[in-house]
Amino acid sequence: MKPTVPETGKVIKLDRDMAVVLLQGGESCKGCGAAAIGLCKSSGMTATLTVRNTKHAIPGDTVTVALDKSIQRRGFLLAYGIPIICFFGGSLLGYVIGKEYSIPSLEVITGFASLVASVAWSLRELRKLDKSSSMMIKEIVARDSFGLEQETSSAGS
Repeated sequence: MKPTVPETGKVIKLDRDMAVVLLQGGESCKGCGAAAIGLCKSSGMTATLTVRNTKHAIPGDTVTVALDKSIQRRGFLLAYGIPIICFFGGSLLGYVIGKEYSIPSLEVITGFASLVASVAWSLRELRKLDKSSSMMIKEIVARDSFGLEQETSSAGS
């Protein structure tokens, strides 16, 4: 899955409804396992990310990018919820069948078999979700007009 911590970066290019954002390595990069072992496309402490331009940002804008909450919840459900539910469900089913047919320790076998099957299915669905979803611009932090950066929040104090 993509990072869940919102990151701030600068829009460097637009392509239809997508924007290329240059991210400076932040707190999530320091704690990310993918960055630690070199799996992400970061070069040093910066990375580029193609995101959905939901707020109509323009090149030069400083934006916050994040993953949509519904996509994030679905990913957590696929990664954690379904395997745990299948493990306990398979164990319960194995316990009932084992007790009925006098098969000792059937709940262990069915619990782990359902866990392995659900993890395989969940990983396949997570890959599909990762390919079909993308991060999006949550907010424009600062506009860059004519090369001068102006804060969108009140700067009058």
